[in-house]
Amino acid sequence: MNKNNKHSVFLAHNETGNVAHGDAGHNNLDNVTISHNGEDHQHHHNLRKTSGKLLFWCLIATFSFSLVEGVSGYIINSIALQSDAVHMMTDAAGLMIAYFANVISKKPATTNLTFGYGKAEVLGALINCMFTTVLTIWLFFQVISRFLDPVEIHGASLFIVASLGFLVNGVIVWVLSKNTQSLNTKAAMIHALGDLFGSLVAIIAGGIIYFTGWSLADPILSLVVIILLIVSNFKLMKKSAIILMAGVPEHVNYEQVGQDLLDIDGILDVHDLHIWYMSANQTALAAHVVACNQQDWPEILMSCQKMLLTKYQIDHVTLQHEFDEVKCKDTGCCPE
Repeated sequence: MNKNNKHSVFLAHNETGNVAHGDAGHNNLDNVTISHNGEDHQHHHNLRKTSGKLLFWCLIATFSFSLVEGVSGYIINSIALQSDAVHMMTDAAGLMIAYFANVISKKPATTNLTFGYGKAEVLGALINCMFTTVLTIWLFFQVISRFLDPVEIHGASLFIVASLGFLVNGVIVWVLSKNTQSLNTKAAMIHALGDLFGSLVAIIAGGIIYFTGWSLADPILSLVVIILLIVSNFKLMKKSAIILMAGVPEHVNYEQVGQDLLDIDGILDVHDLHIWYMSANQTALAAHVVACNQQDWPEILMSCQKMLLTKYQIDHVTLQHEFDEVKCKDTGCCPE
């Protein structure tokens, strides 16, 4: 079935004769959790600590050089450099969000925020998007004005500053690529790759202006960076909306998850299946599962949790066991 199909056998029961389940029916009495040993817990704690330090220093480096590029671009009249500065500033904000998400993720859940503080980074991302949108619009009008009224640009200065930016971003990408176990760090590395591309565009513009004196190369290539800003901003806004609306994560095929649960031995039916973002990097799942043999339920549940974790990285699982006498009799597995 298509992932986006509105009708699914794994959704809550409809009004075709089946009984619909309200929120009161979703209890966790049958839920069994997989415990992590002390070694695993310590590993994840150290990983969060290491990732936090890396994100902090990459944030400082990105933000500092975005100021250098912004001031330099203003002095030498380079829109390409200013565009790259805005792009670096945007990614500095992204790094800041990732850093604070790393810090906040260590805070325990409360009775008011039972899922914890993971979505705080999503709110920050939306603020980041709005800020970036305003700056991108301003840059676009600056580019248009440069086409109408070209100005002289110092190509050598543009080339040198952009080359330094390329070096800084290259180091950041290299450092983050060594620590991609954390999804936060991996996302930050993708942002840094965008900065690397933006610096490369500015280098090309500087080289063209230096060797040919053609100043229009600056606003033309600036459009490339502006398009990059628009695309990255749209993707961030889309993901933020999906998370806040408790949508199914983009990397998860809803129908396939339901089918994989059905394929586990002992399971006859899966319904009321819900999959949503708990935070930008953590996915939760809840479902009602029909299994005839009550004695086998702990083993079945363990198999479900293992499959969901290894195949889909879903680590927050709530499965409610149900006994359906009619279905069990139809399959011939109803216990005596």
